Amino acid sequence: MSADKAFDLLYAEFKQVSDVSLWIVDENISTQAIPTATPLICAISNRLDITQSLQRQRWDCSFNDYLLEALPAKHFHNIFLRIPKEKAQAHYVINQAQRLLIHGGSLYLSGLKQEGIKGFIERAGTLTRAPTQTWKADKQTWAGKITFDDTPAALLDDKSYRNLRQTPSDSTFSFWSKPGIFGWDKIDKGSELLIQHLKALTAGIGHIESTLDIGCGYGYLSLHAAKQLSTRITATDNNAAAILACQTNLEHYQLNGSAMADNCADNIEQRFSLVICNPPFHSGFGVENDLTDRFLESAAKHLTTNGLAIFVVNLHIPLERKANRYFALCETPVVTDHFKLVRLSQPKI
Repeated sequence: MSADKAFDLLYAEFKQVSDVSLWIVDENISTQAIPTATPLICAISNRLDITQSLQRQRWDCSFNDYLLEALPAKHFHNIFLRIPKEKAQAHYVINQAQRLLIHGGSLYLSGLKQEGIKGFIERAGTLTRAPTQTWKADKQTWAGKITFDDTPAALLDDKSYRNLRQTPSDSTFSFWSKPGIFGWDKIDKGSELLIQHLKALTAGIGHIESTLDIGCGYGYLSLHAAKQLSTRITATDNNAAAILACQTNLEHYQLNGSAMADNCADNIEQRFSLVICNPPFHSGFGVENDLTDRFLESAAKHLTTNGLAIFVVNLHIPLERKANRYFALCETPVVTDHFKLVRLSQPKI
């Protein structure tokens, strides 16, 4: 059993697979409860850490932004999807299922009632004349089986999921972004706060030759840091769509930098004058989580002796307590009603 009953509903169906099938792996998967690899099921994830975890457990798993158009038509007997947070992403997969499934092939959807799973099942059911089957683990956790019969049908609105578009914007940049990237159509208030204070916080360390952005997203911090500080940017993220968008933004504005897929900069050996980070911590995130240590350890490992790391986190997160393990000097020079900027230096690693 996993921590997510919606995944468990899909896993139960894996045991019935007798022909080639496809698993679209949702970002919320618990990698601690992944079932045994099934030879007839290949998987795709847009998260590098999840892909690597599945591959270690011998799953045939590819890392990309769900490039389903590259897969052969009428090839799969089953497609499995645990509904993701991004509605457009779910609609994109459902639309592609029409093309990818053989006649009589089935799309399995699962999710929670509060996530709108019943609506997703109903909308997917409009793409076929075959009856939809539904079942549930409890009142909150549902699954549906939609069998496709080549019925011509209008596609669901997936917000042109595959395409980058210039949104959002501020007074300096119009950012190329797309659904599938966290906060893809807005400017994060924490990141905005960091950029407002970036020059002041870096004023005492001379020219910043190189900067590492850990968890770059579509590149908001990277682009502003490159422009303000005339620094060379290395941007990393474990989301395939984020890397595509960030690289596009760096190239579009002809800034000195590149984006690469990596998990907490694990495969980068270089040290940097500056590390910037808006980690994926949220109001339900406990600071005891290993993720806190991973980001702090990575920042320390990649910082030069005289370098500087700047984190922006929600006000409630006591990042400073854990930071003392990795940095000799920890300051919190900026505090607002919702966020704080934590300035770290003298790495111990």
